[in-house]
Amino acid sequence: MAQTLFDKYGGFDTFSSVVSNFYQKILDSSQLSHYFDGIKMERLMSHQTSFISKALGGPDKYEGRDLVAAHKGFNISDPDFLEMAELLEEALEEAGVEAADVASIIAVITSLKDQVVGR
Repeated sequence: MAQTLFDKYGGFDTFSSVVSNFYQKILDSSQLSHYFDGIKMERLMSHQTSFISKALGGPDKYEGRDLVAAHKGFNISDPDFLEMAELLEEALEEAGVEAADVASIIAVITSLKDQVVGR
């Protein structure tokens, strides 16, 4: 059985750290931080860790809303989505994820763009 990216990089502990670093980058971003005004960040980070873990072959512990419902009303723009992807890429690289695996993870995330970007 092939090893998942989730297992290869240490599971929940690793991806929890990646998500924490990722959201710190977002909150430090003048372009993106406004999307998170009034958001309970601990809860969001828990959901995001579960979501990313599931997407990378880990256990399915995600109990959040579907992506369209979760992002509806935020009117997220294409440039903001791309900025978010770049910050996630940075967080993954800083965690020691190999370049080919970073590219695979970013490909999974960018495949969800139509569910996240506002219309």
